[in-house]
Amino acid sequence: MKTNPFKLFLPLLALPPLFFGCASKATRDYETTEITLGKADFQVRISKYSADKPSKKSLLIMPPTGGTNFIDRSYARRFSKSGYDVYILDGWSGMNEQATDLELHQRLYTNAQKAIRIVLDHIKSPYIGLLGTSVGALHGAVAASTQDRINSVFIIVGGAPIAEVIITSDQKAMVELKKARKERYQFKTDEEYRLALDKAFQLEPMKLGNQYQNKALGMAIALEDETVPTMTQVQLKNFWKPTKVVNYTSGHFWGIIKTWWYDEDIVYDFFEEHLSKK
Repeated sequence: MKTNPFKLFLPLLALPPLFFGCASKATRDYETTEITLGKADFQVRISKYSADKPSKKSLLIMPPTGGTNFIDRSYARRFSKSGYDVYILDGWSGMNEQATDLELHQRLYTNAQKAIRIVLDHIKSPYIGLLGTSVGALHGAVAASTQDRINSVFIIVGGAPIAEVIITSDQKAMVELKKARKERYQFKTDEEYRLALDKAFQLEPMKLGNQYQNKALGMAIALEDETVPTMTQVQLKNFWKPTKVVNYTSGHFWGIIKTWWYDEDIVYDFFEEHLSKK
């Protein structure tokens, strides 16, 4: 396995700002640009890492909660240096909406898919992969069954049903939202909450048809995850039957770190192997 020299300094440089973003000062042998796509009523902000020459392969990166970070940029550098045009979706209209109504998630996930479509319309290469982490993995799981032009999807610590993640996650925002909704809607049990969410949310990856079967699928699973609970990751794995699965005995945060630290090559090879079969 090749060693990325940046990883030697991870404890000092990368861990604290993982979910808050961190600018890299590395010398670049590829072109990076920040672009805003869309119209006035809905816009998508992306960071594009262009390959040295016109590319026939592209990668979309969907970051975790908190936005684009050092690890997302590290993946982008690796892939762009290997001939990919890489598009990190840094943000889009409505992505930070906060509310307690049950329809909130339908709006958030619909907006994410709209953002992905806008970026796909901008891409000309015939092969397109998607790499998503945490909430970005949840968006990737939806995209696997809604976005025709995406050829391959690799998600890191993502699961389904998404409603189950919302209800059982230990993430502070989800815990507080659950409390607020129980007060607002007078839910007495999680099952009442679940049934109400099921009616309000229509983008469950396992209820969107079989388009995902036309794509190469890969997953990194954290076996002690309480943020995107491991049970949901395993449920999605059993549904998708992905061609590549890597497991880590860790929680959510370290599942993200370990995938990048130890198995960046596995992630890269997943996309390359599928591309070679096209």
